[in-house]
Amino acid sequence: MSTFYKTTIPTFRNIASSAISFLTTAKEEQSKNEALPSDEEVLNSQLGDMLPFRVQPTLIAKFQLGPLEATKPSATAPSLDPSSFKSLDDVIDFFKKLIAFIDSVDEKAWNESAQKSLDVEVAGKTLHMTSIEDHVTSFVVPNSYFHLNTMYMLLRMTGFTLGKSKYIGPFMSEQANKDWAPLMG
Repeated sequence: MSTFYKTTIPTFRNIASSAISFLTTAKEEQSKNEALPSDEEVLNSQLGDMLPFRVQPTLIAKFQLGPLEATKPSATAPSLDPSSFKSLDDVIDFFKKLIAFIDSVDEKAWNESAQKSLDVEVAGKTLHMTSIEDHVTSFVVPNSYFHLNTMYMLLRMTGFTLGKSKYIGPFMSEQANKDWAPLMG
């Protein structure tokens, strides 16, 4: 049976794992290619009027942490200060801390929170969300994917080759990996 926990918490975890996967690959590419931008250049990269790379991880976490914190997880949430990122390793560590926080969410408490309301601070305004479940499924999850994709595309835009498998790999189940193995070599 599908529950709020089973349809959301693994997704949050996979989003953070995907970031770790492609950021680790970017670090490996950097070590082999001096022509690629430095960590500082990557962290400050942006497209048009979008916020820079260094802000994207904190937006993913900020959207997820609001509803998650309502269940009082046992782990400490990562800092949401984008200026604390001095390297890609710092961003990787940030996502590892986010996973530890996500993993500390109690399944029963998360499921019970689904129909509770939540006040959310956005752009200096407090918005009242009628249900955590609706907020998570209609806003948090799509926005998390958007900012994850923004990070990936900024890396691609700045010269990293990053294969698609580094992005989607963490989302694939053990069975999906077996099914797709003939194409993955």
